[in-house]
Amino acid sequence: MSSNFQRREFLRLAGLGLGLGVSGNFALGADKSKTLSVAREHTNYHAFGEMPLVRASQDRIVKETVGLRPFRESGPNLTHEKIGEKSVFHNYGHGGSGWSLSWGTSTQVTQEALSTGEEEFAVIGCGAVGLTSAIILQRAGKKVSIYSKDRHPNITSSVATGVWSPDSRICLKEYATEEFGAWWNKTCRTSFKMYQTFLGLPGSPIEWTDSYAVSNKPWDAEREKDPNDTQPEYGHFNDYVKDLTPQFVELKKSENPFSEPYAKKGSRMIFNISAYHQTLLNEFTSLGGRLYHREFTSPSQFSELPAPVIINATGLGSKTLFNDKQMRPVRGQLTVLVPQPELHYGFANEEAYVIPRRDGVVLGTISNGIIDSTDLNVNPQQSYDAVSAIAKSMTASKIAKSLA
Repeated sequence: MSSNFQRREFLRLAGLGLGLGVSGNFALGADKSKTLSVAREHTNYHAFGEMPLVRASQDRIVKETVGLRPFRESGPNLTHEKIGEKSVFHNYGHGGSGWSLSWGTSTQVTQEALSTGEEEFAVIGCGAVGLTSAIILQRAGKKVSIYSKDRHPNITSSVATGVWSPDSRICLKEYATEEFGAWWNKTCRTSFKMYQTFLGLPGSPIEWTDSYAVSNKPWDAEREKDPNDTQPEYGHFNDYVKDLTPQFVELKKSENPFSEPYAKKGSRMIFNISAYHQTLLNEFTSLGGRLYHREFTSPSQFSELPAPVIINATGLGSKTLFNDKQMRPVRGQLTVLVPQPELHYGFANEEAYVIPRRDGVVLGTISNGIIDSTDLNVNPQQSYDAVSAIAKSMTASKIAKSLA
């Protein structure tokens, strides 16, 4: 991966405290100085000994996953069409924002689908978008069946990083118009509001955690550029929703628990994917939903389904199923360590990031996205690099010294 792409990813990381291609300024509140004052008043930055270390070592790797993000150049396809006697409503192409935007796009698509006046619906696909589409229809009192070739844990949604990243690879920069931004703003806010209703549920499907981002250079310093960088420029829209999430603040030297001289701290929402997926599946089945194993190779096969209205949530599968030439896979790899129930913060340096999920400590490299790659094989070197980068920061941290 080119250094220029890695540079862009890290600068976005520094803005929100995570290394997942999420853009935006760290000043997410209306009054930065006031927020900073309140944050410091209520946070004990000096209790480094109470902070656990991320136990990053090669022997703690329990899983390595590779997934292909369903990126669509102009953004998600939310159009509808008539195929034979069936009304087909599309809901796919979310890039790296599928979990984050699922409630927003599904709300829009299902509202249009409900306007048909039909009582029975079919959903193709059982990932984040398919499940949310199905549940919204069920909450409206409709009969819904899901048809899917695979299901959790063998779907793309299952190998996502699991963080709030609503504009991650949502479209190419050339499509990032004001009109698109207004749509994204509305969609993002709908999803965010819905996710807050999942807080505090058994299994903690959704929760908020603290997060740190550190750097050896000032945040505004020039970083290495690579003229051979071939990665595209994506659209970024987080400036629209500065008011939604807590503000990240730059730490003073005495407040920084790590050895890197520059640090920011904030909060972010994470998805404990196994628990959250089960929560959604439980609601779907409790409302009478049926899940069928079925693979479609042509839209003409939709005629075999009893439902007159179909929601297409096949993600990257739509590239072949509907010959969508805008669909492009973006490869991503994650390394999962043994769970650390005591770990209550996320972390990112210039090389790798940590997400403290309950089903495992998730690590990834900053340049964790290769467009147009369909390689599903694990790259052992990438896992080694991620673990090593985090281990280096932890070993040198003030936390480690306070525990010595």
